[in-house]
Amino acid sequence: MHTVSSAKNNCIGRLRLVCAHFSPYTFALKDTTAVLAVYGANRKSKLTDALPWSKCEDDPSHSKQVNYEGVRNIVTACQVPGCTCKRIVRITGKGEDPWNPFSILINLLGSMAKAWNNEGEALLRDCKDVDYTIIRPGVMGRPDCPDGKVLALADNGGDLKVSAIPYSTVADLCIECLDYPNTARATLCAMNVPPGEGEETYYPLLAKVQPDSRIFPKVLDEHRRAVRAGAVGISAIMCAGVFAIVSALRAFLSVILTHL
Repeated sequence: MHTVSSAKNNCIGRLRLVCAHFSPYTFALKDTTAVLAVYGANRKSKLTDALPWSKCEDDPSHSKQVNYEGVRNIVTACQVPGCTCKRIVRITGKGEDPWNPFSILINLLGSMAKAWNNEGEALLRDCKDVDYTIIRPGVMGRPDCPDGKVLALADNGGDLKVSAIPYSTVADLCIECLDYPNTARATLCAMNVPPGEGEETYYPLLAKVQPDSRIFPKVLDEHRRAVRAGAVGISAIMCAGVFAIVSALRAFLSVILTHL
């Protein structure tokens, strides 16, 4: 159990760290009001995943188990009678279009991480007795992020240009959104904008957030079709490249042999 503070109201709350892989009944959210689900799958796809008899999705490190079943475990734990936790703050990522090239690459190389993140979001939206705040940040971890008036939010799963954003900034947003009841059942895109075009803190942005009002698509099958098409396209490009190299080598060898 760790303590966390909110600068706005100078309040102290308790944050329980849980492992979403475990059965939802092996951990308790007793005496908490919110859980921060800030984990994600990092399994790399394997060639054997494409085999018809592959059971890769049963791998505990697979994105289905982490980004989807993990969220389900947290939701189920919050629904246990007597549990006081009524808000789940979940970090996912931008991108709903299965046919976006970046989504295809992430799914293709990262064990369908984007697809199962979206399915995990759907679990939260379908749960009516536990509120959620879904945060879709930019590229986290880069050290060269500007500071000052650079913070921007788009609610209702809105679109912002992808940018770098520090881990600490996303952590602040996860905690500060709990001070605003209007951020319950909201999907927030969080990016940095050029200095002077945003806000210095999230407070004025969070005050304007509205709960989700649109229907978010459930497109797991479309993600799978897009990945298959992407794999075929990449294979075709690689085959064409190999053919071009072989043709060039044959032509080169022919020139050499004619001068012998």
